[in-house]
Amino acid sequence: MTKNDALRKGIFALLACLLGAAAAPAQDLRLAAPPEMVESGFFKHLLPRFKLKHRIAVEPVAPGAKAELVLSAEGQGVRVFADGQGAEYRLRLTGGGAQAETFRKWLRSAPGRAAIEGFPRDGPPAYVTEFAAEAVEAGPEIDGDAVLGAKLALVHCGRCHVVDHRNPMGGIGSTPSFAAMRARPHWVDLFGKYWSENPHPSFTEVVGVTKPFDKTHVSHIVPVQITLEEIDAILAFVETLEPLNLGAPVLFD
Repeated sequence: MTKNDALRKGIFALLACLLGAAAAPAQDLRLAAPPEMVESGFFKHLLPRFKLKHRIAVEPVAPGAKAELVLSAEGQGVRVFADGQGAEYRLRLTGGGAQAETFRKWLRSAPGRAAIEGFPRDGPPAYVTEFAAEAVEAGPEIDGDAVLGAKLALVHCGRCHVVDHRNPMGGIGSTPSFAAMRARPHWVDLFGKYWSENPHPSFTEVVGVTKPFDKTHVSHIVPVQITLEEIDAILAFVETLEPLNLGAPVLFD
């Protein structure tokens, strides 16, 4: 083999590696779902359509198994569809990053909803994606970027609070975890207006809302500069968290 042949062979090998990496499929996601839903063939109808669109494979697993996505008629999460008996199924993200968020958004998109209501093909839809007006939950609609919110929460809040599994030992002992605060009835206000409650005003600047810090009076810790859109993103992330079971309410004499 000549030197030029060896060089060409090396170039072809490098190109093959680069092309193979570019064509590599995204990491698979696991979806914990009710067994009866799996057995009905619903996911054989639904998931290939998502994979065709986004090149992300989703594998159904049993409830309780390790999964990045949890679909259940009980508990927390974003409502995605309901069955004929009125049971509303919610999707909760426990991992998977941007790919899991892509799946959540697809389920509520026009193509995703059409795919849901297209099962089965030979009869009335088993699931619907419109909810009765009386079933809509009260309170403000949370429409932020949960993936961005997860990053912001760890950066801005993780130095004082346990955010999730990423910093299990990162909080200060006197501060509640995100999961504990998520269990409070008014958690939306708790997170959405956190900057107005002590001790946050002393080191938090909300762009366009609060006054900038006086440069002659340095904050006792590194200041947090955040926007209302970023707070919305953190709210969307917190909505995906499983509330901590705090037991019975504290009673006072």
